[in-house]
Amino acid sequence: MGQKRKKSLLSSQKPKKRWSFSFLSSKKFIVIGLGSLGLGFFLYKTYSYLSETPLFAFDERPQLQAIRGLSEPEQAAILQRYRALGKIRPKELAGFSKDLYRTMGLRSIQLIQTAPDRIAIATETFTPKLVADLDKMRFVTDDGIVFGGMTTAKAGNLPVLHGLYKSSPFTKSENDTFVLSAANQRIVDEALLAIQEASRYNIQYRSLTFDEFRGLSAEMLEPNYRIILGFHPFDAKYLKLEKIIESLKDRGLSSATIELDYKGKAFVKETVL
Repeated sequence: MGQKRKKSLLSSQKPKKRWSFSFLSSKKFIVIGLGSLGLGFFLYKTYSYLSETPLFAFDERPQLQAIRGLSEPEQAAILQRYRALGKIRPKELAGFSKDLYRTMGLRSIQLIQTAPDRIAIATETFTPKLVADLDKMRFVTDDGIVFGGMTTAKAGNLPVLHGLYKSSPFTKSENDTFVLSAANQRIVDEALLAIQEASRYNIQYRSLTFDEFRGLSAEMLEPNYRIILGFHPFDAKYLKLEKIIESLKDRGLSSATIELDYKGKAFVKETVL
C-alpha cells in the first residue's frame, strides 16, 4: 500500500476567485453611468430654470414697502416689476434698483431689507424749480440738474429761462438727466441764483432771459415789471429793487422797466397802462 501524501499548508488553501468583466458588461456599466449623469444634469438645469421664473420661484418673497414720493401708477409699475423678478437675491435686487433708477428718471433709490419678510424702498424724485428753453422746454432742479420735458399741465408758475445756447451740445445720462455745456450750465446757475435771492424779497418771476453782454433780465409774475439785473452778485441790487417796487406801487404804476445793472445805479422807465 502506498503512503498517503501529507497536505502542505499551501495545498490546503483554496485559491481566491478573480472577478472579471466581459466587454459587454463594461459597456453596459459605462452607458448606465453616462445616462445617470445626463439625467442628473437635466434635472439640475430644469430646477435652475424653473426657480428663476416667477411661477416656480422657490423662495419666499419679502414684501416691498414704504414707496414714497411717487404717484399711484408709478408705485404700481414698481410692484409689477418686483413681482416679475425670479429669486430675491442681492444680485437681482441690485439689477432691479438700477433698472428703476434708469427707466423712471429717479434722483436716487435705495432698497433696504428691514426684516426677513420686508424690503423698504426709498426713492427721491426730481423737483423742478425752473424751466429751461433748450432743444425743448426742460425742467431744472434748484441745484441745476436738467431733466425731463415740460408739458403744459406740469408747468404751473415755474419761470422760464431763455437765452441759452441752443447749438451747444448736451449729453443724456443714465437716469434721463442732461449734462449741459459749461456755458449753458453757467447761465442756468446764474438764473437759479437770481430766483433764490429774489424769493427773500417775495419777488417771483414769469421768465428770465440771458444776454451775454448784459446778463439777466426778468419779467415779474406780478406786477408787470421788467427787471434788468445784469450779472451777479444780486443782493445789493435787490435791496434797491425792493424800495423802487414799493415806490411804484404807491404811485399806482403797474408796468415799468427797472434797470439795475449800470454801475451801481438804478433807472426806471415808467409805463402807464
